[in-house]
Amino acid sequence: MFRERITRQYPSLSPSFKRIADFILASHQRAAFMSASRLAKHVEVDVATVTRFAQQVGYEGYIELIREIQETVLEEMRESREPLLERLQSSEGVFAQTMWRDWASLETTIQALSGEYGEKAVAALASARRIYLIGEGVGGTLAAAVQQYFKMIRPDVILLDRGPFETAMDLKELGAEDVVLGIGFTSYAHLATQAVQLGNKVGATTIGIIAQADCPIGAHAQFLFSCAPSEPGYLPSMTGMASILFALVYSLYMFDHEEYNRELVAFQEAYSDLTNGTQRGEEEVVQDLLKLF
Repeated sequence: MFRERITRQYPSLSPSFKRIADFILASHQRAAFMSASRLAKHVEVDVATVTRFAQQVGYEGYIELIREIQETVLEEMRESREPLLERLQSSEGVFAQTMWRDWASLETTIQALSGEYGEKAVAALASARRIYLIGEGVGGTLAAAVQQYFKMIRPDVILLDRGPFETAMDLKELGAEDVVLGIGFTSYAHLATQAVQLGNKVGATTIGIIAQADCPIGAHAQFLFSCAPSEPGYLPSMTGMASILFALVYSLYMFDHEEYNRELVAFQEAYSDLTNGTQRGEEEVVQDLLKLF
């Protein structure tokens, strides 16, 4: 097992290797779904060092190491599922049962997601000239909420929420350097699907997040995140969708956390001026971030 291999080698590891080892041993569930480049950035080493670390502790390369860590995490999830099922079966009332089903659905969604796949989607968002957000029904509400998150670091995020004519006006400059992110709950996500198709037509990167298999966005998005269903019919849960969207946004924050810190300081200063509060410096804001994260 990876823990034993790393522990046996630990005393002889270099300082850079020890940083990688410390992170994996303390946070293997986070490491399990990180690409080599993402892990390298997180512990502040280069990608080659991550590969050499894997070889040092007895693997052919990083892929073999991360697969073993992923298998461990999945086994932990399978073991934790037993008490979850017991709670679901023993819970009384629709309210409690719905909460537990949502929990189980989110767990299934996470198991099915590829961390490397997610990292590629985040990289596409980070390099995009503009990001277009569109959703149907409740998906439109989630798109509006996500736009507010994005605005902390990306002023060029456009919400498409005003009907076909206005959407066409907003998309007239859509190009290959942009990203279209479509959010769909049901088979009625027609406008969002057409926006994704238009993105494909002009060579833009397209990302789809769907709650049900019959959502047409799924047939066209280049990057597709599909949530496990929790309820039948046309009342799908928002939990998985919201979780994926937040993971994309938060990962984008961390993609360039220094820029995020600068934007947060600027926001705090503007808010302080507008409310006649006490102006807070960058160090104070960073300390707040460290407490939160």
